[in-house]
Amino acid sequence: MSVQMIGQLGMLVLIALVFLRVPVAVAMGLVGFVGYALINGTQSALLVTGQVPYDIATNYTLSQLPLFVLMGDLAVRSGMSGRLYSTAHDLFAGLRGSQAYATLGASAGFGAVSGSSIATAATMTRVAVPSMRAANYDDRLSAGSIAAGGTLGILIPPSIALVVFAMIAEQSVPRLYAASLIPGLLLCLLYILIVVILVRISPEWAPEQEERRGFLARFRSIWQVWEIVLLFIVVIGGLYAGILTATEAAAVGAFGAWFLGVITRRLGWADTRDGIFETIRTTAMLFVILCAAHIFTYFVVLTQIPQGLVGVVEGLNLNPIVLLLLIGLFYLILGCFLEAFGMILITVPILLPLIEQAGFDPIWYGVFLVIMIETGMITPPVGMNIFVMQSQLPTMSLMRLYQSVLPFVLAPVLLGALIIFVPEIVTWLPSTLFD
Repeated sequence: MSVQMIGQLGMLVLIALVFLRVPVAVAMGLVGFVGYALINGTQSALLVTGQVPYDIATNYTLSQLPLFVLMGDLAVRSGMSGRLYSTAHDLFAGLRGSQAYATLGASAGFGAVSGSSIATAATMTRVAVPSMRAANYDDRLSAGSIAAGGTLGILIPPSIALVVFAMIAEQSVPRLYAASLIPGLLLCLLYILIVVILVRISPEWAPEQEERRGFLARFRSIWQVWEIVLLFIVVIGGLYAGILTATEAAAVGAFGAWFLGVITRRLGWADTRDGIFETIRTTAMLFVILCAAHIFTYFVVLTQIPQGLVGVVEGLNLNPIVLLLLIGLFYLILGCFLEAFGMILITVPILLPLIEQAGFDPIWYGVFLVIMIETGMITPPVGMNIFVMQSQLPTMSLMRLYQSVLPFVLAPVLLGALIIFVPEIVTWLPSTLFD
């Protein structure tokens, strides 16, 4: 059997295992090990498998992951999410649908300290749903805005997904964070625009306008989240200014979240201990996934599938824009069946050479990929954010949740198309800061 045939068979087996709900890490590791053994022998496969965990564990970039995870976990435990929601609500008071806008604004702010889409969706479900139900908001508007807002957690820096992409694609984390900031803010504005349209079409989904807050009341409300603003300025500002490396910024952020929680008496020792243990569990899971992804990447390199794919695309003589649109469509379909990390780990080793061959910046591709992943987070039938919400809203059917998020899918799709035709939205800030 030829190397190319083994590679194609391995891809089919991987797809089959994923559809059979085998964990992505297990599927990738198994296919990578067996495929590598068939090509280079079992002894070589065992040597590679034994070396990969050491290589991952000694990778300096990996140290960012547990620190950013810890920062987000401690931020949740110190109640930052509730104060963010209250502040955002005060800022939007006076507009019909103000609590839906507040949910999106608070999700964007919370994403800036959590870096996780699922954590943002789960937290905002607990914070926003009781308040919105008490104010007689339609569940479709509540659920849709929370699920959509949750996706901002993996685009607005610091983002765990972008760190994973940086490790797989060997790219700069600070440049990725700079590239994702403007698209993240644009996506938040697009989500808000969708709420504006929904409220105009179906005014019964939101109550009558509330009384607008005065300037002094809004200023006091903003002061409630001073520690979050300070944390973002120190961590992301220090990173963009070149004062901190990505790992140093993560360390400062984790310590800052703990210190601010302690001095404001919102974070106790029990919360700190639980946050550390939860971070250990999350990091261990990511470590296993990354090990499996590296084994799979070695197998992909041996099969020369990326080079073959580049040759096929060159033979088709596709316009680069058409190629990107096809890749975007591929990710939209893939996102219906695969979760975020699975999409990154499986597709990046295969598609990155194709992207570079077409003349596109890998940093730009990382942001484009995350936007497509965001779409998958709220797209049936997988839609991880939907399942997170459904676990906390058992009275709301899964079908009703699907209906609530469908209008919001338009926002990341539109943003993906926008950065294809105007790539400077992504590339301008990193080139200004680091070139």
